[in-house]
Amino acid sequence: MSLKSTQIVYSEHHYDECFEHINGEGRVREGEAIGYTIDLDGKEKLILFDDIKYSQYDHQYWDNYELEHDTERLVIP
Repeated sequence: MSLKSTQIVYSEHHYDECFEHINGEGRVREGEAIGYTIDLDGKEKLILFDDIKYSQYDHQYWDNYELEHDTERLVIP
């Protein structure tokens, strides 16, 4: 199989689906490669890398999760 650079797909938060690392490291960081596309009968299909999966959570969940775990977040009482 031959891949071209134009086939590589990168995670873009709030633009596409959420992706997670299979090993439990959490959401894939923005700008990280998640897979590649192939042409199947005239339709483009996304193939995820073996260590990436579609997240069961949506963007709002991940935004809240990352905010709650932000060690530099300032909380005003």
